[in-house]
Amino acid sequence: MAIPVETFFLAPDGEGTLQQQIQRMVAEGILSGRFPADARLPSSRKLAEHLGVSRITVTLAYTDLVASDYVEARGRSGYFVSEGAPRNPVFDLRAGPQTGGADWSRLIGRSFIGPGRIERPANWRSHPYPFIYGQADPQLFDHHNWRGAALRALGPREFEVLAHDAYEQDDPLLVEYIRRHILPRRGIQARPEQILITMGAQNALWMAAEILLGQRRVAVHENPCYPGLRQILAHTRCTAV
Repeated sequence: MAIPVETFFLAPDGEGTLQQQIQRMVAEGILSGRFPADARLPSSRKLAEHLGVSRITVTLAYTDLVASDYVEARGRSGYFVSEGAPRNPVFDLRAGPQTGGADWSRLIGRSFIGPGRIERPANWRSHPYPFIYGQADPQLFDHHNWRGAALRALGPREFEVLAHDAYEQDDPLLVEYIRRHILPRRGIQARPEQILITMGAQNALWMAAEILLGQRRVAVHENPCYPGLRQILAHTRCTAV
């Protein structure tokens, strides 16, 4: 089965490069089931002429689709939809809800429903003093040095360090920098084994609360406090004062 070249068209307001749009167009046709397995795609020359793009653009798009196993190249025969191409799962919408499943209210020992999350307006950046935590000020952010650090980290020399999995250990260079430069400014001395890198303040507070708190423990916090702390303390069922 050959897929007619008229099946393909580029949207005038399509996002991404022409190569990306062609890739997405073919992939969506395969995922939706419109392009069945083993169907022959138009040649790169015919598709390029039909879409009004260069032949190399179509060839590069097909090449990426081959690498992703959406398309199979068969020498002089052309490009075909791969037998191993991913497909969207098909569900029987007529089937009713399954019964006899797990009783999650019994299996889950704790209720994760706590105080309502903090609401903030969508236009909070337009306020002179928004008091929003966890958001960087683009006017104060050091874009130049951050860009340079990112380029270094993604370079061949540093990428191995960036992608290295240290298992239970933290990044030794980051720990050493924190120990020598950041903590002393706050009057704190610590050994490397006493420093734990977390995913942020809320993650650090959650870990501490899970280890130290329980129903028979009392936690004292300032008011107002870090907004996420109230929910963390409520989750541990401790007495918060």
